[in-house]
Amino acid sequence: MRIKTLLLLILVNSVVSLTPIFAQNKVQKMKSSPNISLNITNSDKQSRTSYFNLGLLTNIHQLKGIGINVISSIVQRDMTGLQLAGLANITGLDATGIQIAGAVNVTGRNLKGFQLGGLMNIGGNDLNGLQISAIGNIGGRNIKGISIGGLLTISGGNTSALQLSGLANITAQNMRGMQLSGIMNVAGSSMNGFQLAGLTNIGIDRVHGLQLAGVMNVAVNTHHATQFSALANVCAEQMRGIQIGIGNYAGKLHGAQIGVINLCEGNAKGVQIGIFNHSKDTTTIKIGLVNINPHTRIQMMTYGGNLSKGNVAVRFLNHRTYTILGIGTQYLGLKKKLSGALFYRAGLHFPLTQKLSFSGDGGFYHIESFSNKDAHTPKRMYSLQPRVNVEYQISKNIALMASVGYSWTRFYNKNKLYQHKPIIELGVILF
Repeated sequence: MRIKTLLLLILVNSVVSLTPIFAQNKVQKMKSSPNISLNITNSDKQSRTSYFNLGLLTNIHQLKGIGINVISSIVQRDMTGLQLAGLANITGLDATGIQIAGAVNVTGRNLKGFQLGGLMNIGGNDLNGLQISAIGNIGGRNIKGISIGGLLTISGGNTSALQLSGLANITAQNMRGMQLSGIMNVAGSSMNGFQLAGLTNIGIDRVHGLQLAGVMNVAVNTHHATQFSALANVCAEQMRGIQIGIGNYAGKLHGAQIGVINLCEGNAKGVQIGIFNHSKDTTTIKIGLVNINPHTRIQMMTYGGNLSKGNVAVRFLNHRTYTILGIGTQYLGLKKKLSGALFYRAGLHFPLTQKLSFSGDGGFYHIESFSNKDAHTPKRMYSLQPRVNVEYQISKNIALMASVGYSWTRFYNKNKLYQHKPIIELGVILF
């Protein structure tokens, strides 16, 4: 992911670095461009400033006033005022005021004011104001203000503004403000603010703020940040804040992860809340169905009993706690057709001697009766089952287990007991 993002940033830097060159070439070539217009210009040959311009094609030295042209308006140096052209406005150096063009506005150096382009706006250096275009806005260096593009907005340097686009917002260096896009937001160095995207937000270095995406948020080195996504949040190095998504991954975390799957490779020092929680920090508070740290012992269990005749399960054993995920068959008896159960158990484990240990847990069983459904037996039921267990270690990786408990099997769709009976089970624990 990081390599792809870096390649994208190299492409962006290449595009925006060509913008000033493009504008400079325009300045050099536009001296020979035709001038079919009416101009009110002073007599000073050095300044050659026009205070009013009206025509078909304009090519003037400097404009302070109004320029209205059917096709294009070219100002070789600075423009102060209003340029309005049916096709394109080109300013060799700085533009202060308003530029409106049916297709493209180009400013060789800085823009202070407002650009409205039917297709695209291009600024050679800095933008201080507002850019609006149907396709995209490109700022060669820095943007301070608002940049609204129908598809794309690009800043080659820093952005202290609002970027709004239908496809993507890209800032090659630092972004301070807000990025809103239909697909993707990218901040090349650091982001201080808010990113909202329909698909993905990417912060390459540091993110101080909020990332909200429909699919994924990526931050390489995140501090004091919050990530919300429908699918996944990724932070490769450090994070101080919160991650909320179906899947969360953080290199380091000082805060919380909330999702179906939470993974933390560093010292989490926080809280993980989800179905599956994993971290390399044994002190992390984990609230979930499966909790794993470096000291977790993952064991295979196989056992049978008077209720579910054959069972296979995985136990995640921590210092004193454990959880069990498993599957059982012939829950309704050997004389019945195929029936089964999926179950989850959680409990406490206490060693009594070097080889003998005691444990107790409570379990939830989801039961499928399959073809055994009739007037008395529903298709699906559930059961609540407490147990006490005794384990004897016969070798390093093999233990024998005996369990007793009680089962209450009930209907899902009504407050009625299907059956209740004692539980007796014998089995083997591996690893």
